[in-house]
Amino acid sequence: MNKKMLALLLALLLPLGGAMAEMAQDPALATLNGVDITKSQVEALIPNFLERQYIADASDYRAVLDVMVRREVMKLKIAELGFDVFSEDEEAAFQAEAQQQWDEALAMYADYHQSDDSAEARETALKMAEEAYAADGFSLGTLLEDLRNNAGIDRMSQYLLGGYAPTQEEVDKVFQEIGAIYQQYYENDITQYEYMTQYSGQSSWYTPAGYRGIVHILLSVPKELTQEYQRLSAALEEQQQTNEVPLADDGGEGEEDVEQPVQPVTQEMVDAARQAVLDARQDDIEQIYARLQRGESFLDLIAEYGEDPGMTVEANLRDGYPVHAASIVYDPAFTQGAYSEEMRQVGDVSQPVASSFGIHILHYLRDVPSGLIMTGEIQQEIEDYLVSVKQNEVFNTAFDSWLEGVDLVYHEEVITRLTEEAASSGQSPEELPLEALPGLEDGEEAEEEAEEVTQP
Repeated sequence: MNKKMLALLLALLLPLGGAMAEMAQDPALATLNGVDITKSQVEALIPNFLERQYIADASDYRAVLDVMVRREVMKLKIAELGFDVFSEDEEAAFQAEAQQQWDEALAMYADYHQSDDSAEARETALKMAEEAYAADGFSLGTLLEDLRNNAGIDRMSQYLLGGYAPTQEEVDKVFQEIGAIYQQYYENDITQYEYMTQYSGQSSWYTPAGYRGIVHILLSVPKELTQEYQRLSAALEEQQQTNEVPLADDGGEGEEDVEQPVQPVTQEMVDAARQAVLDARQDDIEQIYARLQRGESFLDLIAEYGEDPGMTVEANLRDGYPVHAASIVYDPAFTQGAYSEEMRQVGDVSQPVASSFGIHILHYLRDVPSGLIMTGEIQQEIEDYLVSVKQNEVFNTAFDSWLEGVDLVYHEEVITRLTEEAASSGQSPEELPLEALPGLEDGEEAEEEAEEVTQP
C-alpha cells in the first residue's frame, strides 16, 4: 500500500451513512460482509479524489472503490480489536476538542458573512454558518466522529508497528543518500541554493563551502540621503557600462533629433553622496568604534544601537546571517562589506558600509560549517520518514491478511459499465475541480456543456 492509499484511509475513514440503496439507478459495485457499497457512495468521493490528484479522471471507479473497501475493512478490524472503545476521560477530551473546532469553524464563517457589529447580526451569521455546514454534511457530531476514528487508527498503527523505532544505521543511510542529491544541486551553485532555501523556504541538508556568519549594527539615516547615494551609484554603473559598448555606425548623417547631453556622474559625486550618508550618524559611528576598541561586546552594542529587527532574533545573534561572496539575498553593499579587506578572520569588524537600508557595521562572527551536517531537526525528519515507510509496509501486509477474512464480492460488470460510461461521456463538470474544467470556446455557455453530460 503506497502513501497516497494510507493517506486516503486516514482522511476518509467516515461512516458510509444512510440505507444501502437497491434501486437500479444506484447499483452496488461491491458487497462487503453482506453490505453494499453503491454507485452514489463512490461518486460522492470522486470530486475529493480528483482535487487531491489521487485519480486521473472521474472514470476511475475502481480506485475509489478499493479505498472504500479498505477503509471499511479497517473499521471492522479496529472494532474487533477494541480500538474504538475509549475511557470517560478520552471521550471528554474528544468532546472538548470537537467543540473547540466547531466553535472556531462557526466563528470563521460568521466573521466573513456578518453584516454589522450588532449582537443580532452575529446571531444571524452563526445560524447561517450552522445551516451552511449542515448542508455540506458537517456538524459537531461529524467532528466528534472524526476524532474517534483518528484515535482508533492511531491505536491500530501503533499495534501494527509493534514498537518499531528507526536505528541510527537506517537514519544515516537515508541521510547519505538524500544528502548526496542536495550536494549535487548546490555545491557549485550559490544562486540556486539561496533561491531555494531563502526565497522558496525549502530545507537543505547540505551547505556549500564559503559561508560566513555575519552580525551587524544597522544605523538608519534620512531616506533622501540613501536614495541619492543609490541613484548616483546606479547612474555611474550604467554610465560605465554604456561607455564600454561601442556605438554602432548606422550611416546616418545630419541627424537633427539629438538627445541633450546628460550631466555625467563622477566617482567623486558618488563618494560625496556616500559620505553624506555616513555623516548623518558620524557621532554614533565614532562612539561604536571607540567602545569596540575598549573591548566592549559587539552583541551588546547591537542591542544598544542596532535597528535591524532580525538582530533581535536569538538564532541570528547566535549564528549570524549566512553570507557568501556570491550571495544574492542581501544588499550588494552588505555582501561586499562582509568580504571587505578588514574582514579577514573571525572577530574582525568592517568599516562603515552604506547601503539602501542605512549604515552597517559588520562583525565576522564565525565560519559556517559546510557539507552534509546532521542536525536534530534533520534526524527527526528522517526518523519520521522511516516510520511512515514502515507504517505503509505493515498496513499493506495487514490488509492482505484482513481481506482474506472477509466476504468480499466485486460486481465487475457494474464497475466496467460505469467506468466505460464515464470515460465515453467525458468527465462531468460536477465531478471536476474548477481548475480542471476546460475553457469554453465559440461562445458556448457552461449550462449547454453541462446538459450534454448524464448526471449520476
